[in-house]
Amino acid sequence: TAEQAVSGVFSIRSPELSNVELTPGASNVTLLVNPAWGAGSLFFSVYPATEMPFDDFSYFVDGVRRGGGPNIINPTGFEEREIQLAPGQQTVTFAYRYNPIPLEQFPPEQPGWIGAVFLDDVYFVPIGSSAPTGGNSPAPTPSVSVPPAVYFNSFEQ
Repeated sequence: TAEQAVSGVFSIRSPELSNVELTPGASNVTLLVNPAWGAGSLFFSVYPATEMPFDDFSYFVDGVRRGGGPNIINPTGFEEREIQLAPGQQTVTFAYRYNPIPLEQFPPEQPGWIGAVFLDDVYFVPIGSSAPTGGNSPAPTPSVSVPPAVYFNSFEQ
């Protein structure tokens, strides 16, 4: 979407899952880490414009929750996060959930609530390479060749 982006013009946006019936919904983006990458860090910029109890954001490595929730430093924009990865094939899942509790009635919506997750600038830095500094930088050129990952380019419903 061109609605929000860290660098360039586009980012991945979670789909619109809100509905009058408040039926819970979920959507994921899945990244299959190439086993040839070895150990390193997966960096990504995320703007989780979410708020409990309306919706939630989490990310997982091989089914184990590694983080999530709204941004701490920049609640109204993108924040860079990092996941340490061991060598070998792993599955990284970015998950957006609507009405995760689930409630039959919501409290009044908070001003500025968007109800979406925006994901941008996802890149892997192998051990022995350095990540860019200063935030919002493009992915570094690693000192070793990093084969591509297998991934989806949008949130799935």
